[in-house]
Amino acid sequence: MHPAELAILLHRALEVRLARLQELLDKDHWADDSEQLHQVRVAARRLGAVLDLVDADIYPGHKGQRRALKNLVDILGLPRELDVHTGHLAAYHLEARTTTQAAVIEYLLELVDRSRAKARRTMEKELERLRLPDLERLLEVPALQHPFQSVSLQEAAWVCLEPRASAALGDLTALAAHEDPTALHRTRIKIKKLRYAIEALESAFAGPPEPVLKTLRDLQTALGEHHDFAALEALLWEMEAQLRLRARPTLGGGVIELLGDVAETRRTAFGRFVTLAEGQDRDAFARAVRPALGLSQADGFRA
Repeated sequence: MHPAELAILLHRALEVRLARLQELLDKDHWADDSEQLHQVRVAARRLGAVLDLVDADIYPGHKGQRRALKNLVDILGLPRELDVHTGHLAAYHLEARTTTQAAVIEYLLELVDRSRAKARRTMEKELERLRLPDLERLLEVPALQHPFQSVSLQEAAWVCLEPRASAALGDLTALAAHEDPTALHRTRIKIKKLRYAIEALESAFAGPPEPVLKTLRDLQTALGEHHDFAALEALLWEMEAQLRLRARPTLGGGVIELLGDVAETRRTAFGRFVTLAEGQDRDAFARAVRPALGLSQADGFRA
């Protein structure tokens, strides 16, 4: 059970993030616009991050609310990924070195567009079936059964952040030593959740912990770019294999040529992550965050 001061802080953070999500969901045809779809997904993730921090027992229907938000994020996932693929392929098309390469990319864009259309049809059906529980219930003032505890707001905030920082930053050294797209993507999600948690707890800090947030944003951005191009690379290999089976050597050769550019961009993003990750372990996080919370550095991470 959180002390009352932290519970109130988190409830206020919940109010702000819930209002933002509702504002986006109330817009007509939001799912038809790729940017609005992305914003809804981000807002749902931000609200979910706060729900992961609150005392679940004092919020009516917490488990159902959290599950529904996760379902919303998952439903929007594939359309969002294909939107990103389209954007990157369109950029490569603008920079095509030959007319043949441009033609190959146009062909790939047609294939991705078909997949996007199919994914959006599936998304629309799933959204119709999805019934978000009454999110307004989260605004009901929860009962604080144990409002008085001998722990400060700052100490309670650190207790919230400690396990998230350990999960997000504990394996950075190993990740930087070996490029593993799946593991890197999982770490990106953990870093994002850690950043959202810090933002939700910002009032517990004497001043906004902007250096820490910037570090996490930079890591997240590098890992996000790496994931985008690793996913695009996997898609292109799949397309190349299909072209080989259909005896389309010219198109297949064009895809192989594009794959070289995509792989180079992926490796560059990984190199940027390796540079950013240097020295950014959980102990460095404690050295930066605990003083910002007004806490001593002596009691950092538990063993």
